Amino acid sequence: MHVQADFSHAPFEILVEEVTEWRKRPEQHNFFELVLVEEGQGRQCINYQHVPYEQHSIFLLPPLNCHSFEVLTPTRFLFVRFTNQVFDKGRHGEVDFEDWFRKMSYILVNYNRVPGDIIRSARDKEHLIHLLQLVRHEHAQRDNFSHGMIQSSLVTILNILARNIEAAFVATGGSAAAPRFQQVLNHVQHHLFDNEQLRVARLAAHFHVSATYFGEYFRRNAGESLQEYVLKSRLKVAEARLLYSGNSVKEIAYELGFSDASHLSRQFKKYHGYTIQAFKQRGNFDLLTAAGAPACAG
Repeated sequence: MHVQADFSHAPFEILVEEVTEWRKRPEQHNFFELVLVEEGQGRQCINYQHVPYEQHSIFLLPPLNCHSFEVLTPTRFLFVRFTNQVFDKGRHGEVDFEDWFRKMSYILVNYNRVPGDIIRSARDKEHLIHLLQLVRHEHAQRDNFSHGMIQSSLVTILNILARNIEAAFVATGGSAAAPRFQQVLNHVQHHLFDNEQLRVARLAAHFHVSATYFGEYFRRNAGESLQEYVLKSRLKVAEARLLYSGNSVKEIAYELGFSDASHLSRQFKKYHGYTIQAFKQRGNFDLLTAAGAPACAG
């Protein structure tokens, strides 16, 4: 069974699908999609990893070619697919969440560090299921207030996702200093595009760490230098902006804290091994692919 609103230029789409066997879907051009398992059991394949699912499992699917489900019992999925257009003030004249969404992009396109059901908190899962049902209802029974309610609900949904993803980072970090260092990472992510806020002297003062020791402290906990971490984080956000926004390379470079378009282009090629133009022609994220891994069913 399919329940689908099909409008090709809409900022989001809701689909309810009941399946006994997973079939490869046509290519989608979504920033990401959220999946709630309303009924059923099986296994998810994402980024060449297999994890079980059951009723009320919740997954976040980035725009990868490699994701599919192995259905063991009849399953009903609720898919919410959306792009950054849903937060675009220009479309509806309401609150502009673009800056907030841009700062969340890194977490959303890199959630694969914690594969499988991403909601570990029972309370958060209850809230999230309620919000998804609210979005579903408002989308089906649209009136003059529905867009604002949907937009606000999606903001809350993404905040819940981010909280659980960050908590999972700490749980798998294996460091006694992880809870404190999580605060450092959260602060860096919050100010990811503000070069002034990311100066070592300012970070050290904020977290009461010696400026001469801060670099070593960051590398020991993150496994890479602050400069490398910030650059890679910005480039990962750049991937999303390049593929799923209409902004020019110059505009994206300015948004993400690079000095100019040439600076972004050089760093992108150095890190990825190919140009921005080649990346856009490929049309999908490459940071999450595994060399030599078997293909998923899609």
